[in-house]
Order: sequence, then structure tokens, then C-alpha cells
Amino acid sequence: MESNRAPNNQMAIRGVVLVLALIAAGAFVLARGLDDGDSAPVATQPTAEATMEAEPTPDPVDTPPNGDDAAATPAPAPDETQPATPAPEVIQPPAPDPEEQLECRDPSTIGVLVANGTDVSGAAGRLSGELNAANYVTLPPVNASAQTSSAFYYRAGYEVDAQCIANLLGVGAGPFFPMSDPPPGGITLETLGNAYILILIGPDSLAQRPG
Repeated sequence: MESNRAPNNQMAIRGVVLVLALIAAGAFVLARGLDDGDSAPVATQPTAEATMEAEPTPDPVDTPPNGDDAAATPAPAPDETQPATPAPEVIQPPAPDPEEQLECRDPSTIGVLVANGTDVSGAAGRLSGELNAANYVTLPPVNASAQTSSAFYYRAGYEVDAQCIANLLGVGAGPFFPMSDPPPGGITLETLGNAYILILIGPDSLAQRPG
């Protein structure tokens, strides 16, 4: 009886030892797994701020909103270092003397008729006497229709002589007109006779000349 119990006890002891070995191996494996999990590095995801690179700021470009470069781009300032070239001085020649330009005929060959177109009595007679004193051939003075201003009328080719008489009387601006047919102021061709110049006196300085 005792010989059978011994082998059974030995088998029981071996079983216990095997179980204990398995338990120890499992604990070791579990411990290593926990250690590996604790020591493993934790992977961190990069944040958006860290992964985004700063974009370079573009250089400003002076581009006009409407595409009109000429209007948006200011004109360059003038170079003040270069002296400005003065414009050449233009010298105007002196105005010629009207009396020097006129080639007046001999007054003794020029017949003049003076007609009074105002209500100033004796105006035509006084002016005729002044011209006669300057050696002009004067016809008897006459009256004319009312005039608004004095004027000089000349036959063809005697415009210069009318200007000479106006200069002599101090009214060189005239005015001057070609002789009409019939003559102005109500003067007839018969009254005009051989006069080359007709002076119609109006209410101005010619009517107020002293006798």
C-alpha cells in the first residue's frame, strides 16, 4: 500500500511545480508587457501652427486699379541740377512812322471837298481853310446829310493821299472808304466835281476844330 502512495505524491508535487512555473512565466510576460507599454514613446501629432510655414509677404506693386499707368504713375520731377536754357530774346523792331511810309502826292495836285454832316455851323468852312493853308486844292464847302462820325472817302488810287490828309488833321485812324457812286452823304457827282478826296464831318473832333 505504501509503495503506491509515493509515486502519486511525486506526481502531485510535479503538477504543483508546473502550475507555479506557468503562473510565474505569465506574470513575467505580463510585467514585461506593462513595462514596454509604459516606456514606449508617445507619438505626438504636430499642431497646425507648427506644420504651417509662414508664407512670404509679396512686395507691393504700384498697379493702378483701373490699369491706367499714365494716370496713377506721377510724372518724374524735373532735374533741378541741370540749369534751364533761357529762351532766346525776341527783339521786336520799332514800329515805323506812318508819315515815313506814306508817299504823299503834292497837295497842290489834290482836290478836296469838305461836307458838314453836323449842326455845328461853319465846321466845313473852317476845315477847308485849314487844308487850303496846307496847299491842298479845296472846293467850296457844302452841307451833307446827318453823320454819326467823320469819315474819309477817296477815288481809286488816292487812298494814300486820304491817309496823308488824316495824318495832317491828327485823325490818322480815319476811317477810310472807297468813293461810292453816287457819293455818300447826299453829295452829287456834280458837287463832288474834280475832288479826289471827300471828307464828311461828323459830331466829333473834326467838327470842333478852331477856325
